[in-house]
Amino acid sequence: MPAHVRNRPGLRQLRPLRGSRRPLLWTACTALALVLAGALVLAASGSHPFFQMYDGAWHRALTASRTPWLTGANRVLDFVGNAGMYIYCTALFLALLVRHRRLALFTGGANLLVAGATNLLKFLLGRERPPDSLVHVHTASYPSGHVSATVAAMVATAVVLGRLWMWVSGAILGVAMMYSRMYLGAHWLSDTIAGALLGLGLPLLLWAVVRDGCLAGHTVPQPETSRESTGNRLGID
Repeated sequence: MPAHVRNRPGLRQLRPLRGSRRPLLWTACTALALVLAGALVLAASGSHPFFQMYDGAWHRALTASRTPWLTGANRVLDFVGNAGMYIYCTALFLALLVRHRRLALFTGGANLLVAGATNLLKFLLGRERPPDSLVHVHTASYPSGHVSATVAAMVATAVVLGRLWMWVSGAILGVAMMYSRMYLGAHWLSDTIAGALLGLGLPLLLWAVVRDGCLAGHTVPQPETSRESTGNRLGID
């Protein structure tokens, strides 16, 4: 095994996302275009966008399904999507910073970029939240900050790890957060969709821009042959 790989503990566990930039850019630009389209519709129509009928239907269905057990579980997700994500993102950044500074800067930058874009859209649009909310919130509704933060954190982690299970588990947590925000009455359906798209699009766009710099010096280790393994056990390079 090359010395520069062997001497960097933890490198084997990281397989940052590679491949063509085109799928990254296409996915990111499509997601962000949909977020912008929703924002423009809201800016033009105020509190009566054409998709309000679907938002209202989802809101009524989920509030009618409330039970004490579901409410308790979703209050946990309310914490996870706010303070929990701050803790997770900080821990991820610090863990990567020890040996993989550029990847740490990518994850930190992606999460901060999404947080900034989310708050900017909330400020500019000022969409009212649904009635009958079970949680106390101060900011505007579009897009969902809990969802955008959760999806951004999971996407940034999946990009760095390069593991399928991280993409799958991140998608499951993202959908659960979308459901939770609607169940608690904190957001409309369109808010959660926009949050998910924003949390997906900006990290992928950032990765497409900085990927080559982040991957500089990173070699994906290949499986050792039996001869190499035997030599390593005997202390032979």
